[in-house]
Amino acid sequence: MGVAATPGRSRGRASRRERTLANTGETPRAARIGMFSTLGAPRPARREHKAKEVPMDESRRSFLARVAGTGAIVALADPPLVFAQAPAPAAPEPVIPGTVSNADVLKGKDMSVFKVHSERPLTGSVPAEAHDFDVTPTERMFIRNNLLTPDIDAAQHKLTIKGLVDKELTLSVDELKRTFKAVTLQAMLECAGSGRTGFQPTPRGTPWSPTGGMGCPKWTGVRLADVLRAAGVKANAVHVAGQGADFGAVPTLAPVIRSIPMSKAMEENTLIAWDMNGAPLPKVHGYPIRLLVPGWAGSASTKWLHTLTVLDAPFKGTYMDDSYRIPRYPVAPGERMPKDAVSTEAWPVKSMITAPAPNAKFRVGEPILVRGKAWVGDGAIERVEVSLDEGVTWQAAQLDPRGDKYAWRGFRFLHRPQRPGYQTFLARAWDDKGNAQPLVSPWNPLGYFWNGVHRVGVTVEA
Repeated sequence: MGVAATPGRSRGRASRRERTLANTGETPRAARIGMFSTLGAPRPARREHKAKEVPMDESRRSFLARVAGTGAIVALADPPLVFAQAPAPAAPEPVIPGTVSNADVLKGKDMSVFKVHSERPLTGSVPAEAHDFDVTPTERMFIRNNLLTPDIDAAQHKLTIKGLVDKELTLSVDELKRTFKAVTLQAMLECAGSGRTGFQPTPRGTPWSPTGGMGCPKWTGVRLADVLRAAGVKANAVHVAGQGADFGAVPTLAPVIRSIPMSKAMEENTLIAWDMNGAPLPKVHGYPIRLLVPGWAGSASTKWLHTLTVLDAPFKGTYMDDSYRIPRYPVAPGERMPKDAVSTEAWPVKSMITAPAPNAKFRVGEPILVRGKAWVGDGAIERVEVSLDEGVTWQAAQLDPRGDKYAWRGFRFLHRPQRPGYQTFLARAWDDKGNAQPLVSPWNPLGYFWNGVHRVGVTVEA
């Protein structure tokens, strides 16, 4: 039988707030200290810290009393609006023991282009023009975590493989590296919500731009298939569930567990990775080991991997049954998620323009080299087209040579403007199955898998 998720609360059902947040893939602020483990060993209890009550400032108390006495109507819940003053900056939240602070994480990012979308959980990305590289630099790789970033000692970390296997395995990181053949490949990784702001109305969740929440670095690790074969997968195995060592602040929400079909787990490009771009994984990106499930929504690529469980059915839990789901058929904007929704898997065909930068200026007759990247989660990029007239007509772009199966593919298109004014460039990719990007992606309630055509506008001066 499949493994069922342990309820997130010890008593009663989850609150409406928790259920709402689970449906968006976002993590409530309450979910922060010591997350219980469903598939792995239980986590030790963590000490709770109660906030001290701070007495109200006496002068403010007197003022409020006078206001109440005169019967004045004042927005007491939002004093800055009353006094036309900027609110005091929020004090930095304390670092939870066993986690890495956001300040330390962001030291490894290029803050000249990196934009932080939320601090807890930490999310951030760079704009399209910052992706104008063949390989995404680590300092420009997006961040998307559901819980907190754990501070793990690699020497003590273990990976357990259990469930429908002939023999349960527990491996240290060093044993994993010594026992199995290492491979290096370049592969796209993209959050399911990447591009959410392209949908109208915009669903709740991290406000990823149409080109945010993605990257294409190089990864080094061992094939997941080799590790599963060493454990001996039973004939009735259907899915493999990955669980990481990340946790929240209080045990109110289920841990992040996603499962993938055996066919994807046994694919040669699915890895247990320990290096990104030739260096150990940064802590925020899964150190010391993580899954890499290329081509699929990033939530399948479990970070801080410590348990793999082989199942006879897809895993049942919050991050499989409520979050990371899309309608089986198109729905009208604003509709609720249908009951027959399916789990996010492979990304549809997509592209972005990385140069020129938005609002760049050129002269009439000056060559404009349009560059960009195209990718697809299942298949290969066949061609890319560029439009100069808002999609009325399309012209073929030149493609770079094919790289690794799941790496993005570069394209370029040269244009010499013959008149001044505002010029837009649209890019549209096609895969080898005949699928093309739509001008606008069909709407879905959680804002996943946006793949509408990307546009960049520049000014041409006389």
